[in-house]
Amino acid sequence: MVLNNSSYVFERWHGTMLVIAIAVFCVIFNTFLAKKLPILESIILVIYVVGFSAIIIPLWVLAPRANAHDIFTQFTNAGGWSSTGTAFMVGLSGTTAAMCSYDCPVHMCRWRNLDIMDSAD
Repeated sequence: MVLNNSSYVFERWHGTMLVIAIAVFCVIFNTFLAKKLPILESIILVIYVVGFSAIIIPLWVLAPRANAHDIFTQFTNAGGWSSTGTAFMVGLSGTTAAMCSYDCPVHMCRWRNLDIMDSAD
């Protein structure tokens, strides 16, 4: 609403209420509808695959083509950084942060715990 409605005035408590509403929904769903979770996950998977395909296929078919030499040998510093190498490393930081964020340690812990359980047998 903040981005799409210029007359909307965002108050800090609005965000707090949204977080509380989401937490209450999660608690209620996990308490009373936990048996429906596999169905919901399956529906979300289908929506994800269909949506991903609906976006990627037209982009793949309709996008302009460039030759491989241009793609892998020409670099652009459109951000105004002091060098192309700096621009490359700054652009890479988003991908690196995604790989090193909370998701990666959680999976590492899960696999480590599975290794411990296997060795206990």
